[in-house]
Amino acid sequence: MTAYVEECRREWKRLGVPDLLAEEMATDLEADLVEAQADGVSASEILGESDPRRFAASWAEERGLVSEPPPKKSRKLWIVLAAILALFLLFGGMAAFGLLATTSVEGSAPPVHVQPISPSQSVTVPSLVGQKACHAERIAVERGLFMRDFPRHHCDAVVVGQSPAAGQVVRPHSRLTLRLRG
Repeated sequence: MTAYVEECRREWKRLGVPDLLAEEMATDLEADLVEAQADGVSASEILGESDPRRFAASWAEERGLVSEPPPKKSRKLWIVLAAILALFLLFGGMAAFGLLATTSVEGSAPPVHVQPISPSQSVTVPSLVGQKACHAERIAVERGLFMRDFPRHHCDAVVVGQSPAAGQVVRPHSRLTLRLRG
């Protein structure tokens, strides 16, 4: 059973259980196993679970030494990879079928590539504070936002505020208001 206890020690260390408490738990576990063996009780009756990592994690959690079970990284990784693949296929398919449009914003600026947005999607509001007004408008239009009361004669003005705030998630074609100075 020494290998089982050593595996528990490694798991407690990985979970961040303080060394003194981990050593105390390991000593208790060894003593319980030796006592059980002397009484003719099998280790599986004492341990319940045969996996030492799971046993160590549940024991540490029951004692309040870890706040929650360790995160399952592999599941999150697969979800992220599936989402990236889905986006790649979506945008790759749109490009293949010519669904990406090219639009030019007023002035001598280069064309802005605008992707049509379905009503079910959402848009994250970009940070436009500090940008020149016309550049900020191009960024907003690129993201699929509608500019509210945009004064086209103030292209050199600087954006000092915006509503909704940067980072908010809104519906496509939502209205965006910029406060300008200059």
